[in-house]
Amino acid sequence: GCEARAVCVLNENVATVNLFPVSLFLMICISPGVWANRVVVPEQVTAVLGKNVTLTCRVEVSTNLSLTQSSWERRLPSGTTTLAVFNPQYGTSISDEYSKRVHFIKPSVHDVSIVLQGVGFADIGTYTCKVVTFQLGNMQASTTVDIMVEPKVYVSPGSLSLLDGDGETLVATCTAERGRPAAEVFWDSDLPGQQSAVITQQEPEGTTTTSVHYVWAPTWDAFGRSLSCVVRHPALSKDFRIPYRLNVFFAPDVTVIGQQDVWYVGQKNVQLDCRASANPPALMYLWTRLDAPMPAGVDRSNGSLLFTRPLEPSDSGQYRCEVQNDVGQRFKDVRLLVQEPPPATAAPTSTRSKSILPDTSLTITAPINQHAHFTGPTQASPPDSGLGTIVGGAVGGILILVLLMALVGAFYLRQRRTFRGDYYTKQYIGPSDMQKESQMDVLSFLSLFFKYIHMTSPRGRKNKHN
Repeated sequence: GCEARAVCVLNENVATVNLFPVSLFLMICISPGVWANRVVVPEQVTAVLGKNVTLTCRVEVSTNLSLTQSSWERRLPSGTTTLAVFNPQYGTSISDEYSKRVHFIKPSVHDVSIVLQGVGFADIGTYTCKVVTFQLGNMQASTTVDIMVEPKVYVSPGSLSLLDGDGETLVATCTAERGRPAAEVFWDSDLPGQQSAVITQQEPEGTTTTSVHYVWAPTWDAFGRSLSCVVRHPALSKDFRIPYRLNVFFAPDVTVIGQQDVWYVGQKNVQLDCRASANPPALMYLWTRLDAPMPAGVDRSNGSLLFTRPLEPSDSGQYRCEVQNDVGQRFKDVRLLVQEPPPATAAPTSTRSKSILPDTSLTITAPINQHAHFTGPTQASPPDSGLGTIVGGAVGGILILVLLMALVGAFYLRQRRTFRGDYYTKQYIGPSDMQKESQMDVLSFLSLFFKYIHMTSPRGRKNKHN
């Protein structure tokens, strides 16, 4: 409510003017920049138990002020204690109690941050950064230090073994022990198991132990698979994982290698191998025959059934491989069927040849892997039925060669034949008696040749017997 009046004289006119309150006017005119002077510290600092923590303190003062001294103090129920002091002229000073745990980072008139090493629960509390300046006096700001405890993480197996076929069983428990604040705990798995509700237990110094169970009905096919215990906590830079491998006990799962649908008499090196997947490993392999005593010449060792001789028809039968471990016994039956080997014959194929003489349909049939034989013009070629057919076919082949040589000779003699009579008229008088005799000999030979072929053929032999 107080006001000041000023009198101004302008062109001999007198006027009165109202001014700001005197206190505000003096503060602006006399102390410029005072609102920029301050001490800056974080509101709260969280440290990990046993680690180091930095307490930052930044000093912001105007240029017309000078920093005389800065210090860090701690308020305790018994009073205030000084940890460290920085003087621009005389340097730094640390109290005896904190001489091995506190040091300045880079002290200056603008920064008096310190590091507190190996923090413990006793270091929880309030810390004050105090600055003394010339003209303004003391400035200060306080921060609170809290402790964060990294939990101890472990996995403990259930009290019972995991046995294939059993009902729901406690597999394992994931635990984050004495964390501050409480940790987040869960199981990560693609198995159809269930996680129990989170179990928490309060511990000293404000810590908490958190646990989660994993319950599952064991199956043998999950043996060797893994699930993971996962823990999340502010003191951890990322999720902490512990893999847990499932150890499921199960009876042998038996298979037989080397089976065939059919075996043949005389087959050698026949072997059947018995294999088993089991946990714990198999202790015994035993081959037996179910329908008869085990035949001689068979070796049963190392889980294999080995025939040390060629197979026989009596080896056909039902065989069994039995495998046993500490959990139980399982077996696998195989049927051994031994047959006579199939005949190794080739299907015959035939080709037809051209007629040897005009006006006949005589053919020569030559099956693969068989001797050639002759057939009549209107009857299909019968199969060979005896030694006589084979001999006749061979003789027939020789006669064919003789016939061809005779025809070639006759053709040659005919080419040498000349005309008799008048040379200029070329009148043909006729062959001589010797030429006629030669022609008759050839025709007689051909007649006898075809008669022989007819007699040696199957049809001719049949007519002869009739």
